[in-house]
Amino acid sequence: MTDPTDLPLPACAYVRVSTKRQAEHEISLIEQQAGIARAAVDQGYHIVETYIEAGKSGMTDRRPAFQRMIAEACAQPKRYAAVFVFNFSRFFRDDYECEGYRRKLEKAGVKLISATQDVGEGPQARLIRSIITSIDAAASEINAGQVKVVMTANAAAGFHNGSAPPLGYRTYVAERRDKKDKKKLEIDPNERTLVERIFTLYLEGDGSSGPMGLDRLVKWLRANGFTHRNQPFHTGSIHAILTRETYVGRHYYGCKDSRTGKMRPREEWVEVAVPPILTEERFQAAQRRLKARNPRISAPRSHSSPVLLSGIGRCGCNGCTSTMMLMTGKGGRYRYYACSNRRKKGDLSCGGNNVPMEQADRAVLNALEKRLFQPERLTAILGEMLDASSAADAERRKRLAALRAEETETKKALRSLFIMVERGITSPDDPTLAERLATLNLSIGVQKGPPIGVQKGPLCRAA
Repeated sequence: MTDPTDLPLPACAYVRVSTKRQAEHEISLIEQQAGIARAAVDQGYHIVETYIEAGKSGMTDRRPAFQRMIAEACAQPKRYAAVFVFNFSRFFRDDYECEGYRRKLEKAGVKLISATQDVGEGPQARLIRSIITSIDAAASEINAGQVKVVMTANAAAGFHNGSAPPLGYRTYVAERRDKKDKKKLEIDPNERTLVERIFTLYLEGDGSSGPMGLDRLVKWLRANGFTHRNQPFHTGSIHAILTRETYVGRHYYGCKDSRTGKMRPREEWVEVAVPPILTEERFQAAQRRLKARNPRISAPRSHSSPVLLSGIGRCGCNGCTSTMMLMTGKGGRYRYYACSNRRKKGDLSCGGNNVPMEQADRAVLNALEKRLFQPERLTAILGEMLDASSAADAERRKRLAALRAEETETKKALRSLFIMVERGITSPDDPTLAERLATLNLSIGVQKGPPIGVQKGPLCRAA
């Protein structure tokens, strides 16, 4: 009879490549899996599940396959005795994050094992891992800097750097250098009509209605079977299309930091000339309408929403900043707040859970009641408002008195000028007199009728 202790322990493998190009050509994925399989057998483990992450950076934990692997490895009952990676850089390129997730696995009774980097056991293992991951992080930073220099120069020369072209465009090989294809953007005739249709719907409508808002435009496109390269449209993608300067011939590279997700200063963007799809006038018309409908300028529609935290609540799990959206269950009997990024795009990296709406609303209202709506605080706030209002009123009265005094002095000066004309001290044709009268008229705010003054012939007085 076989001794159960002699059976190989169940384990999972996690393999990752950093670029989509590597993923498409399976560069290193197969090698990683083969190396992990050999190491697992040598150490008495059997790989029962492999998690593949294609085209994701190891500097962040926003990786769907990685988060799914961590969740399933830490679940109870325990599924795996160990998680195998080809080397620690495949797991993480940051020593702090690497150690944090390793400890999470360790707490669940799961080991993190590298197929090519044996760090041993005990307290020295953490030090060795930290050194390895620190070197990996530094190498990644240096490599990223070198790649940025090369790609910026490539964009400045008018070439496309390999990301998916915007809707309405496709790439073509412009020339070949050192066995490498250099590509540029050209208009895709099939997608061009869709871009033009989107701008038409937004600015004029479909012929049976007026201009469409973003929500209505998305519903129209979905109802009529239009997709964004086989993906359904949503308001974010429509807004990106309507604001993309590529469509008037100005395509930009390096607008956003790929690691932080933050926009870079505009002066750091690299402009690449491309054939335009729209005229500048039409594009600017869309920008004016977007600006006029901007919730920061005009009141958002969510102000009348029955959902308390509509447009306010944020996910916050693992650094996710997506808004929380309403989800219902059991025919509407149960209502939850859920991460919109997770629900709409299927992004599991934030790991957010549904929060019962009643529970969250009650917590918010209780906090408001305790911190803001106390009688003493309300009394102080109302007192400050009254003081500010009284001070503003006093300032207005003071300003009004000054303006009235200025008006009185101006009218006196006008009377003096008329007296000088009557007594012949100055001539009605004197240009200095005309200039002085114009200045005094402006100072008392004459808005209607001809300016107070004199003309040739009989003397004209102000009433």
